[in-house]
Amino acid sequence: MSRSLISVCVALALLPASASLAHASGCGWYAIGGAFKSRNSAYNQAGNLDASVYDLDDSNSPNAGKGFYVVALGPVRRSEANEYRREFRQNGVGSAYVKKMCFYGSPL
Repeated sequence: MSRSLISVCVALALLPASASLAHASGCGWYAIGGAFKSRNSAYNQAGNLDASVYDLDDSNSPNAGKGFYVVALGPVRRSEANEYRREFRQNGVGSAYVKKMCFYGSPL
């Protein structure tokens, strides 16, 4: 038993950093409160909504366009994302929506 445990630990230690599961940690349901070309505009919106800013170029949405900053809350359960979307809309963001996606970088 201990020999197999040691083998597993050694194998995990030898994995390259790119094979880690860290990239998957930003996947899930997000409430989206806007997308902006200007980072400052995104920060202003995020402050109004108590949300985070993500670089859309660091996501799994390659067709969304280059150079956009997304205001979002997540990853959370779908029901939570829907609640955040309702709150965004109550705060004047009529275009808020929910999407299942991955952001690979940290919030800005």
